[in-house]
Amino acid sequence: MSTPGSAPSDGRERPDRIATSLALIGAGLGVVAGLVELTAGPSIRDWVGNKQDTTRLGLTTLLAAIAALAAAALRRPGGTTGAHRIAVIFGLTIPALLCFTTVGRLWYPPGVLLLAAGALLVAGTRRDEFAAAFTDRHQRVALLAVCGAYYVFLGATALGGAGALGIVGGALLWVVPAAAKRSHQAAYAVLLAGALPFAAATWWSVATPLIAMLALWIGHTVVRHTRETDGRSREALESAR
Repeated sequence: MSTPGSAPSDGRERPDRIATSLALIGAGLGVVAGLVELTAGPSIRDWVGNKQDTTRLGLTTLLAAIAALAAAALRRPGGTTGAHRIAVIFGLTIPALLCFTTVGRLWYPPGVLLLAAGALLVAGTRRDEFAAAFTDRHQRVALLAVCGAYYVFLGATALGGAGALGIVGGALLWVVPAAAKRSHQAAYAVLLAGALPFAAATWWSVATPLIAMLALWIGHTVVRHTRETDGRSREALESAR
């Protein structure tokens, strides 16, 4: 029931509140898991997936802080609109999946809670909201930038050549929108060079190949939109002559 002057209920306030609570609890537990791995990881290797380098991987687990920010964003004005919901879903599910690959049993409670929150939000998001979130070029560019940021962060916490591939790959993903304005073929080349090498080097991880697929899809829509916009601009110029 809506109060005077408030927006009418669309039937998803309660699921959204549950999702927000689950996400905040999961994010809090995730931060605790990261701190535990940083401070006591070497002595509880059975709980952190028998990882040798618990310092770098513990820092990765602090991605749960991103999930906390995403959950808090739901409570802001406009936080339940389509574009915001998609951003929040990204902010919850990607860190959850990433940290399943960096932590063992310590991540099971927070990871499950974050994925459950993301699933509730996906279930409550209308099809037209999904479509609208990927129609606006600025929103797609922002989502591609998020994928690049995850690559840079993961690369910074990785070792050896794989880490360098992550950092360089993320930076290349940031370049794709600018490259698309100059050459669509070059933009696709930059997109492939940014997304694929790091995913191939970390093929055993569920998360990095998933981010690569998202980046390729979102990047393709950015380049296609730029190409269509350029085509319409040329047609307008020719018709004005």
